[in-house]
Amino acid sequence: FMKKLLSAGLCLSMFLLAGCQGQPQDTTLTITDQAGREVTFEEPCQTAASGYYITTTIMIGLQQQDKLTGIEMKPETRPIYAKAAEEILDLPQLGNKKMFNVEECAKADPDVVFLPVSLESYVEELEALDIPVVLLEPETADDFEEAVEIIGKVMGCEDKVDEYKQYEEDLLEKYELDEVEEEPTVYFAGSDLLTCATDDMYQGEILSYAQADNAIDAEGSSWVNIDIETLLAANPDYVFIEAGSLSADDFKNDARVQELQAVQNDHVYVFPSTLETWDTPSLSSCLGKLWAASILHPELVSMDDVEAESVAFYEQFYGFTPEAQDLAL
Repeated sequence: FMKKLLSAGLCLSMFLLAGCQGQPQDTTLTITDQAGREVTFEEPCQTAASGYYITTTIMIGLQQQDKLTGIEMKPETRPIYAKAAEEILDLPQLGNKKMFNVEECAKADPDVVFLPVSLESYVEELEALDIPVVLLEPETADDFEEAVEIIGKVMGCEDKVDEYKQYEEDLLEKYELDEVEEEPTVYFAGSDLLTCATDDMYQGEILSYAQADNAIDAEGSSWVNIDIETLLAANPDYVFIEAGSLSADDFKNDARVQELQAVQNDHVYVFPSTLETWDTPSLSSCLGKLWAASILHPELVSMDDVEAESVAFYEQFYGFTPEAQDLAL
């Protein structure tokens, strides 16, 4: 009787074990994109198309460039691509922040498309072709961090995201900026002398890290226009100019700003670098924070420090060693 009971128990155990092993495992992945949409994938994506620069450069920095099947238009204007991922220059060019070529995207056959929220109108058409869409809007520091995490989950490279987050944290904690006794005021100019950044923008996060006050007290998540009287009244200690916009001489030689303290002290600087802009949301913007701190507090962060950290960053995340003219410090 005992033998029969043990045999029956063994058979039941094997049956239950086989049943458990035979149950399908739920490997689906659901993310909430930055338009608040839930997008579900059966598994991490093996290929992707990118509709604009920010997502393309994140993909490269996370070492996912081999998975790209299409990218935004005019990639030849992005020096970082030629240095870090030259092969993507030959990929189909699908669009920009204002338009997207659905037909060409379908030919590229990606598992997912990363688009800016401004192109949400293309979602229905792409999903009708069974192409999932993830919408991103990484315009602030928190939103950029979330966008990187979303891309990492979708592409199955969360380890690379963790590596970057730890690197950024260690880098920004390395320099003792909390020792700053007095914070200078900075006017952050955009495409025009009287267009400036607010504290709500990514540029505001840069100033915050660099222990500086925004000279203009304005709200909003995009560039704002002011009048010359407002700028003269603010009388900033320093002027930063977004990369690819005005030159320092353009600003300093304008007759309207000759009385500004920043102009008289020759404290007008254009943000680096020639590789990519460090003052907008990107993996390399941590270097922009360091550069701003070096300009404002050279006793705590030297420009040699910025150069050394920049070389280490690009070697680790983009796989090449930048030269001095690439950084334009």
